[in-house]
Amino acid sequence: MTVMKTFVTLKRQGLTVDQVLPAGTIAYLRDNSNISTGGDSIDVTDDIPESYKDQAQVAVAALGAVICGLDLIIPDPTQPARLDPPNFTIIEANFNPEMKMHIYPFAGKSRRLTQDVLHLLFPEKVR
Repeated sequence: MTVMKTFVTLKRQGLTVDQVLPAGTIAYLRDNSNISTGGDSIDVTDDIPESYKDQAQVAVAALGAVICGLDLIIPDPTQPARLDPPNFTIIEANFNPEMKMHIYPFAGKSRRLTQDVLHLLFPEKVR
């Protein structure tokens, strides 16, 4: 099925698997870049304005979640989050978020989120 999706993605770009592209030409093989489908995790936590983190906390609280991973699209991360008009979109909420990708990101700082989650869930065990 994955190979078929690659053929379809190439066809939409007017390409085939038999072509040799000129230098500098980009061909997309997938329509997404999730970690589970071969995407790279890049930690930008320290580079994103706090206002996006604040909005993420509001969204998680609105969902009634304790632990939640959010996927956001932020076209211009140099600007603070704005609601009117919005300049970011939450596209997915994961109630069982992938955390190991944060330990060894392709680029950026390693973060031991699992330790933070354990401390959140079992504060009486924290020494």
